[in-house]
Amino acid sequence: MAECNKSKNMSKLISGVGVFSGMLGSTDPELQKKGIKTLLFLLYHNYPKVRKMAAEKLYTGLLTMESYEALIPGGDDDFEKVNEMLSETDWVGIEAKILTADSKEAMYKLFGFDWKPPVKK
Repeated sequence: MAECNKSKNMSKLISGVGVFSGMLGSTDPELQKKGIKTLLFLLYHNYPKVRKMAAEKLYTGLLTMESYEALIPGGDDDFEKVNEMLSETDWVGIEAKILTADSKEAMYKLFGFDWKPPVKK
């Protein structure tokens, strides 16, 4: 995640999406959670192409998983909400600032993570 944090290198970010989505297929729940957390970070990145790629990889990764209960603690209803948000959001056409308001907090909560808005200086 450190390699992708605040990076502006598009190829590095796109490669990171691939690596972290690959972590979803791991049998180690901690590794899966790290992959999810980083994909969520990239899902709300400033670059539209990165957001789109993260959404696609997260969506397909979740659909191919045998069991997602450890990643989405709310069960089937929350799984459906995640898939709906991933598939129906225009990840390219909408500005990152608009995305971060409510959807980011909701998405993080569906995966069982807390998200706090950055403190304004």
